Amino acid sequence: MKLLNFLYGITVLVIFLILIWLFAIPNALIKEKVENAVSHAGDGSLTISIEGIRKGIFFSLYADTIILSIDNKPTLSINDLSIHFTPRHLNTGELAFLVKGDVGTGTIEGILKLPMKGNFKIDKADLDSIPYMKRFGIEVSGHLSSDIKLNNEKMEAIFNVPDLDIQSTAVISIPLINTFRRMQGSVHLDGNDLRVDSISLEGEKGFARLKGQIKNGLADMVIELMPVEQKLNTLESMIIGKYVVSPGYYVVPINGPLAIQ
Repeated sequence: MKLLNFLYGITVLVIFLILIWLFAIPNALIKEKVENAVSHAGDGSLTISIEGIRKGIFFSLYADTIILSIDNKPTLSINDLSIHFTPRHLNTGELAFLVKGDVGTGTIEGILKLPMKGNFKIDKADLDSIPYMKRFGIEVSGHLSSDIKLNNEKMEAIFNVPDLDIQSTAVISIPLINTFRRMQGSVHLDGNDLRVDSISLEGEKGFARLKGQIKNGLADMVIELMPVEQKLNTLESMIIGKYVVSPGYYVVPINGPLAIQ
């Protein structure tokens, strides 16, 4: 009988909490608390804005759009987002949620631990729906797949783009950049500072590897070019000629300010 009374009490408590969640807590308050929690995490450079937030049963949330920004500049937009509470991490004292949404024509899913930690997987997101690249004057298309680890304003990502198409680079001038068709690599983002551990590029005219950092809008990077010499035209050979280190190997410095849009 005591066990039945205990189970009955737990059931009543759960129902009571769900009713409070559904009817006593306004959507606007949830939106405000979530946005404030993110902005107060880390150094405050990472913020989010939420549109069309609404509640579901069992402490789930839905949103039409969430925009992640760094220094008030849009970095990633997620549509049709769903967030579901998961009790798996309660034993470590963490509130965790299953996250799913759309990034352009692709998807994102993973675990978010409050206030702003988690692991996520992006699958086949079209690059032109990710505003971050446009901050550096790069117009690019293709489909990105990535594993992302988030820790407040810090993020590390391993990614792959098998169908790269770079249309223009208004700020960064890199020889042969428009000839590369595949890209993969690893980067770290800390606030507004980007560290490029290694990004490899492959195309019809050879290979390249980019590494270095962009700190406070200033680039300190190099790109190593390993072209197929026979496929270069005269102008391309002249452009990279001054950067030759050894036969078939060129190192191009990329230094100076980048116009963050």
